[in-house]
Amino acid sequence: MTGGLYIYRVEGDSMLPTLLAGDYLLTHSDSGSKRPPARGEIVVAALEGCERSILKRVVGLPSEQITFSEGVLLIDGQKLAEPYLRGSPPYLGLDNSHFTLGSDEYFLMGDNRAHSTDCRHYGPLSRSQIAARAFWRVWPPSQWGKL
Repeated sequence: MTGGLYIYRVEGDSMLPTLLAGDYLLTHSDSGSKRPPARGEIVVAALEGCERSILKRVVGLPSEQITFSEGVLLIDGQKLAEPYLRGSPPYLGLDNSHFTLGSDEYFLMGDNRAHSTDCRHYGPLSRSQIAARAFWRVWPPSQWGKL
């Protein structure tokens, strides 16, 4: 993706309850953007050695400490407020672990924590791996609107 707007089709259940398989999202390429990705944004990222892109939410920002302790997600020792989960269990399926993000690294997770393969499995991603930011759902019409 180099500049411009793109349509992204959601596959799988890793972003439930926010996004459903079959939803179509309008994304904007992150290439050349001076604004860094923000916590809570939904992004499209490319994994090394993987043909398909992934769609996840930014939860950890550069230089932060990400800790999963007794099922709780902590950012620099503080519990992260996640209103976008809308009642879904925020801590289901989280094993105890710790990640220290580098100065150019982000931690991405699916909203459906128990059914998401994300940075808990493949580690933090560099900003260059974030290809686009999702900002608008265009399908289905009944869910049309800003993310």
